Amino acid sequence: MIRPIEMPRRPPASPPRARRPAPRATRRAGLAALALAAAACAPPVQGGSVAVSSGAAERLGMLCRWGHGGGEQGELCPGDAVAARPARVRRIAAPADALSGPLAAGRPGDYVLENDEIAVVVEQLGPGTGLAEGGGHLIDAADARERSDELGQIVPRLGAPPRQVIYRDLTTGAGEGGAAWIEARGEVRGRELEGGALSVTTRYTLAPSGRAVVIATSLQNDGDRPVEALDLGDVVHWGAAEHVAPGAAPGLRGEREAPYLAGVGSRVAYALVPAGGGLIRARSGAGFSDATFARQAALPPGGRAAYQRILAIAPRGDALAVATELFFLGGGAPGGVALELVDARGAPLRPMAGRATLTPVAEEGAAPAAGAAAAPAAGALDLWLRTGEREPLAVEAPPGLYLVGFEGSGRRALGTARVRIRAGEIAPARLALSGVGQLDLRVEERGAPAPAAAPAPAAAPAPAAAPDLLGPLTPAKVSFFDAATGKAVSPPRLALGGELHLPLPPGRVRVVASRGPEYALAEATVDIADGARSPLALTLQRVVDTSGYIACDLRQHTARSADAGVASAVRLAWSAAEGVECAVATEHNLAVDLQPDVAALRLDAQLRMLPGVELTSGRGGAGLGSLSVFPLGGAAAAPGEGALRWGDEAAGELLREVRALPGERVVQVSRRHGGGSPLHGAGAPQGAPEEGARQLAQIVGDGGGADALEVWTGREAAARDRALEELWALLRASRPVTPTATSDTHGLHGAEAGTPRTYVAVAGDDPGRLDVGDLVAGLRRRRDVVITNGPFVTMRLGEARQGGVASVRRGARGGPGTLSIRVERAPWVDARELHVLVGGVASGAAIPLEGARTTAAGALVDEIEIPVVLGTGGGRGPARPGARVGGAGGDGRPGQRARGAIAVAEDTFVVAIVRGRRPLEPVLAGEPDEILPFAMTAPLWIDADGDGRSLGRAAAP
Repeated sequence: MIRPIEMPRRPPASPPRARRPAPRATRRAGLAALALAAAACAPPVQGGSVAVSSGAAERLGMLCRWGHGGGEQGELCPGDAVAARPARVRRIAAPADALSGPLAAGRPGDYVLENDEIAVVVEQLGPGTGLAEGGGHLIDAADARERSDELGQIVPRLGAPPRQVIYRDLTTGAGEGGAAWIEARGEVRGRELEGGALSVTTRYTLAPSGRAVVIATSLQNDGDRPVEALDLGDVVHWGAAEHVAPGAAPGLRGEREAPYLAGVGSRVAYALVPAGGGLIRARSGAGFSDATFARQAALPPGGRAAYQRILAIAPRGDALAVATELFFLGGGAPGGVALELVDARGAPLRPMAGRATLTPVAEEGAAPAAGAAAAPAAGALDLWLRTGEREPLAVEAPPGLYLVGFEGSGRRALGTARVRIRAGEIAPARLALSGVGQLDLRVEERGAPAPAAAPAPAAAPAPAAAPDLLGPLTPAKVSFFDAATGKAVSPPRLALGGELHLPLPPGRVRVVASRGPEYALAEATVDIADGARSPLALTLQRVVDTSGYIACDLRQHTARSADAGVASAVRLAWSAAEGVECAVATEHNLAVDLQPDVAALRLDAQLRMLPGVELTSGRGGAGLGSLSVFPLGGAAAAPGEGALRWGDEAAGELLREVRALPGERVVQVSRRHGGGSPLHGAGAPQGAPEEGARQLAQIVGDGGGADALEVWTGREAAARDRALEELWALLRASRPVTPTATSDTHGLHGAEAGTPRTYVAVAGDDPGRLDVGDLVAGLRRRRDVVITNGPFVTMRLGEARQGGVASVRRGARGGPGTLSIRVERAPWVDARELHVLVGGVASGAAIPLEGARTTAAGALVDEIEIPVVLGTGGGRGPARPGARVGGAGGDGRPGQRARGAIAVAEDTFVVAIVRGRRPLEPVLAGEPDEILPFAMTAPLWIDADGDGRSLGRAAAP
């Protein structure tokens, strides 16, 4: 949010001058406060690479500020300015004392550390929230005026695999120069330390006028053995803030080194910086960053180590706020920019919501701006400013030469403005914007009652109207593209009530409405005229026949998890728009029932939500990533109040607790591959498929073991193929399990609900009348599922479908026969190859798919029949090393006796996999390899010896 530039202590006076440092006495006081924090820590690891320098102390809070986000031009540092009030610590006595915001987790008893600029909350001792096993961690952070938190939590992470600290004691105090601190003392103990025992102290220190908290952690090995692999860092769960780093696209993925990590929310932003400079080694995924500040091979008995980092809190939710905060933290004096928006004729425009971009312009031979050398590469971010509808568009910015652009509220800049920002001065930037038109979109579903008609064209666009929530709901996802270039002109929008009113720049726009892979796209090209409304009606039609199956997303997160920032109502509405019919709320260590919210949104006919929990271990003893358990009963429950907690137990111990609960529920194993917090996956198998299968076999299988194995998570195609190799090894080891696919969504765009999804065979596939017990039985016992992000594939051998057991013994009922495979897809979903795997090995070359038949509804269908016969060569064999899952086959394929036939001589399983070559555009956007169509059936077990069983799977009565 942009606020007017204002002096916090007195009205502006003379014209602006260069920003100047605070008096030396003040700087010495701030340095003393930070030195006190550093004195509590042991000598830093690796010769001082993480020490807090005296320069950092001055930067943290003692330089004078001239009002973040606003104020008029005036003297920057008045000589008679009132001294900043000391920082302070207090406990939350009532909910009103806590911070607000979508991720605010503070509750009565927690500790608030604050000054007049920022406030953070440290959780009280006891059971932790989110992914923390206990209290003592930083769980909220906000600007002191806005008091809106969008951060998940910061949890110190020691070692690899990671170990959490269990804090046992928490104290508070005041330091020199008006600083205040909170100190948590605890330990890391567990079976994975093998004789070592770490005592750990973390201190959070805040100076009187700084916008940053120093976090200093020290540790000592109190055991009698060395502690190995002791990486020192934090796991940051970014919550509603989108995590970024210099030179990387928003929404970090994978591993990288960076001078800092940042999270940008809607009203506040954060930056995590090593206290002594240097680089952070980070592995990031959906909603989290695993940050390592220092590495040490081992900590001997009695050995000590420490690391320090700085959490800076910017007062706005945009990248420019982060860059300015880091520039100031590096010792620089910022200037400011004031935007003036005009139309094409030069007439002033009122402030509007949008995004202003600042692109630095390199000047040959120019010296760096003041303080730039000390700044941690702030300019490496793509700088942009979030603007609002009510405030003057004026903010702080690092000095330099920039090209300024703008886009928002249906307008875009007709060109860029060249502006030079100097320290202590506000530079004007005048931008001429395009006109604006309005699209009035109505989305219907064929066969459903039509919603009210869209407004008739008018001379000028009106403010967007709310959807008619009293009419029939027609949830849809709507995407917008420039008709000439194909470039997106707006993020995808939600049409919940069948209507959408959107301001757009003049021009030709391609509009595409969708509702998941079962529906054909509804699209048209429309001309948007300046000052006019453009009506458009689109009709969605369900074309893919999935009768007898319900489309489920078995792992979703909302803002109630520490690493997601999507409100519950938004998650539900978008799930319906993506064609998800059944979803499981699996917040971390928290049981939540969202079905009342579904009813409040009147989505009962489209969506059924099941209450569940994702049990996440922060220690290494469990050996796997996480367990999802559903359905659970009742309203939201904290651990110990309806939700189990996974601490230092083995997964088998936890399974026994789950099975002891009354009623029947599904246990799904979720694995850490390319994503997920490292606190999900301590000790997750990372070796050959057989080794992973060996560990999984300890908890998977019929009876009291886990029922389902998540083999595909979000867009992680490479991780999916690795997980499938483990699945084949597990099945060959006679451990039957139901394969599942989940979005594990923590966001919206790029992490869409239902991408991928699991279709579960049920007796009644109407979401509004779903028999939850039948769904549970389908996942636990029938195992008849399809996992997909687009195509729909089913398989049958005789009377047995996928998930079941078919006998091919001579003379057996339904004996040697034909494997029938049906592939159906909407026209926009590509499906080129069918791969049939026997025992996890490709049986024959890929079968081309051409969409040989078009159904009356408009779907493309291929139907393939493959003879299955008894053979002597064996129908199962070891997977070839390096073979691609679902690949095109190779030499010596087991199970193939003649072209077009599958021969089996012993019990085995068959799986059908469908692959496409064209990405799932325009519905999904991203890296092409991540959005290629893929679908797979559950295994169909084949009983070759006629005993009614196959690889641990018993035939249905």
